[in-house]
Amino acid sequence: MSELTVEQHQLLYEYDQLLNTLSDALEYLENNIQEETSPEAQQVFQDVLLALDKASTIHEQMVSLFNEDIKLITLIGDFHDIVKLLQQWFEFETNEDKRLLLVEKVVPAFESWRSQMQSYVKPYIVH
Repeated sequence: MSELTVEQHQLLYEYDQLLNTLSDALEYLENNIQEETSPEAQQVFQDVLLALDKASTIHEQMVSLFNEDIKLITLIGDFHDIVKLLQQWFEFETNEDKRLLLVEKVVPAFESWRSQMQSYVKPYIVH
């Protein structure tokens, strides 16, 4: 395990927190998408999209930081698969279809992936 700079350690710590926040936001959406979506739920969905974009940017830094580690690259590929699943959101017309997408596909895939990614990152941020 390589030694990290303070900035790298902070980046990974904030990334870990971002994954927890994404998990909370997806859970909120699962529980709050009704026939008429509230402005709050719409804002949370927009925040999820921004957080996914931020995670993707951090992934680029992590690939460089960890010398293109194959496990990390595989995890990042899995992340992109989850984003592709979530893109189906825009194809659905009803909020019930969107909720089912979250419940049946996106959230289970994200939670499994998050657990693996956090296991990868934790040794570098726990001191």
